[in-house]
Amino acid sequence: MSLAAPLALALTALAIPIIIFYILKVRLRRVPISTNLFWRQLYDEKPPRSIWQYLRHLLSLLVQLLFIALLVLAVADPSFSWQLLQARRIVVVIDNSASMRAADVLPSRFEAAIENALATADGLRFRDEMAIVLAGPEPEVVVGMSGHIPTLKRALRSINISDNPTKLRPAIEFAQQLVSEHPHGEVLVFTDGCATEDREEDKTENPKPGDKGSDSSSPVSPSSERPSVLQRRIFGSFEAGNIGITQFQVCRSLIDPLGYEVLVRVHNASANAVKGRLELELDGAPVDVLPLDLAPDGVFTRSLEKTSLEGGTHVARLTEIPADNNSLATDDAAWAVLPPREIQNVLIVSRNLFLRKVFEANPLVRISVVEEFPETWPTSGIIVLHRDVPQKLPPGNLLVVDPQNDSDLWTVGESLANPIIIKQDADSPLMTYVRLDNVIMPQAKQLRFTAAPHVLAGSLSGDPVYAEVKRANGKCLVLSVNINEGDLAFRTAFPIMMTNSLGWFAGRQGELRPALQTGAVTEVDLVDANVRAAEVLQLRSPSGDMQPLVVRGNRDPKNQEQLDATGVTPSVALPPFDAVGLWSVVRKSGSRPLAEIAVNLSDVSESDLRTPVELLPKNKPAILTASWLSRPLWFYLAVVACLLTVVEWWLHQRRMIA
Repeated sequence: MSLAAPLALALTALAIPIIIFYILKVRLRRVPISTNLFWRQLYDEKPPRSIWQYLRHLLSLLVQLLFIALLVLAVADPSFSWQLLQARRIVVVIDNSASMRAADVLPSRFEAAIENALATADGLRFRDEMAIVLAGPEPEVVVGMSGHIPTLKRALRSINISDNPTKLRPAIEFAQQLVSEHPHGEVLVFTDGCATEDREEDKTENPKPGDKGSDSSSPVSPSSERPSVLQRRIFGSFEAGNIGITQFQVCRSLIDPLGYEVLVRVHNASANAVKGRLELELDGAPVDVLPLDLAPDGVFTRSLEKTSLEGGTHVARLTEIPADNNSLATDDAAWAVLPPREIQNVLIVSRNLFLRKVFEANPLVRISVVEEFPETWPTSGIIVLHRDVPQKLPPGNLLVVDPQNDSDLWTVGESLANPIIIKQDADSPLMTYVRLDNVIMPQAKQLRFTAAPHVLAGSLSGDPVYAEVKRANGKCLVLSVNINEGDLAFRTAFPIMMTNSLGWFAGRQGELRPALQTGAVTEVDLVDANVRAAEVLQLRSPSGDMQPLVVRGNRDPKNQEQLDATGVTPSVALPPFDAVGLWSVVRKSGSRPLAEIAVNLSDVSESDLRTPVELLPKNKPAILTASWLSRPLWFYLAVVACLLTVVEWWLHQRRMIA
């Protein structure tokens, strides 16, 4: 036995005054009386009947001395060596992913796991320690190593379920590191077995499924003195069926300016055939209704083409699905954001038929055509200059095609006989779906720029054929190709180039705002939202909860076209999304969103609620229990001391009555 506070033994000196008080005799006061007849009569009626009357004062002294000894020993905090050598270090890993919402285990998989974890905390012995790790997008320590059971139970009750996919492997590896060198380390994983790594690896990791409610015991590393035990407590069933939306995306069409495409996929993760409907809505208005007739483990995939100018929030919902085959509601709906189209004003200073027709074919363009330079240039929209250009280019957004004379940004050189394009900037949105390497371009002009441009397409001779020119008073694109000659005007690359340029001038970074998966992180550019660096915004969740965001400035040279007046691109980094639905970046509660992000479950493993048979325990999972000596020794010493106070009180009462 060892003592945690051996100096407390000095408190045994308290026994000295107790003994002194028992040794001292009270001096009796002499009082004269008239006769002792009645005293002798009383003595004769109650003579001493046992030796108890001679010992009761001595027993009272011994009881009080034992009481002091027990209290002193309790303060010294004694412990047995086996309590130190057999103390356990336990790490509980909680799976709070979306599949844990299923109610095939009552009241739900998650609540059943929490109740089992609470029972595990109640089963801790003296000197045992337990930590709680949450298997979220990244391992999160809810409580570090602690033996205080009320703290552990409060932490377990504070864990909320999320819509994130399961990421158990990083959490398990982190938990194993916490107990890797402990001789009695254990890792308890409370999950439903629907993680991808569980489906693929547990057959080899756990050769003894169902042994006392756990799957196996696996070593942490060869260097461990004693391998830590990895146990999985499974809360699920193989019969659980579910049908869910596993993919939902919308994007603008590259051919139809008003069109967009919808990609949707539905998975029937059950052993039964399922019939139902898939309803599509755009800002609350019905778009389409698709009948579903899915075989067991069947997949429904469909790509739809629709039209919309305004855009908005697209929602897909599963309806009329039998409840027996749909145990999870999280994947019954999916969201996507369709960006709006804007009407752009385009001034064409030319009578060129090709230019006029390529812009007239776009319903999002309102064009004006003039032959001469106007007296005043428009302050908004796009100016298209063909062949003739002024010496000083007007401010604003410019698209210059086949310039024939010099300007303040370039000088015109010799004609290029038939340039061959060997260099294209594939990362630029201006060159999306554009190939110019097989286009005939006779009589293209050689331009010598006053400042190095951003070359979008370059020829074999090193001359830029299509370039972005940097300037302070607006954006500028220059195409040095004679569209009256060659075949560029007859290729699909030409209208695509003009459509890309319209989107680039408008500040759009493509026509796809992908719906994200729960647990993902992203960064949103806010150059069009009129925000500045260090401004505080709010992130609004689908449930209405708000959390602050700080705008930062990004000086990435790839985003130079988005730089604001301060020379930076305003953006916000968003935290991991833990709920499905529509998230918004706003200035304050109730204000109009600056950006919207659609978040869906979109995880086949989470939608498939069927726990692999190999992981199901054969017996009811055993709950960690404590022995009868689960409390520290000082607790029992204090209890015995309290009992001795009752004994001493009884002796005192006997003495007073006698």
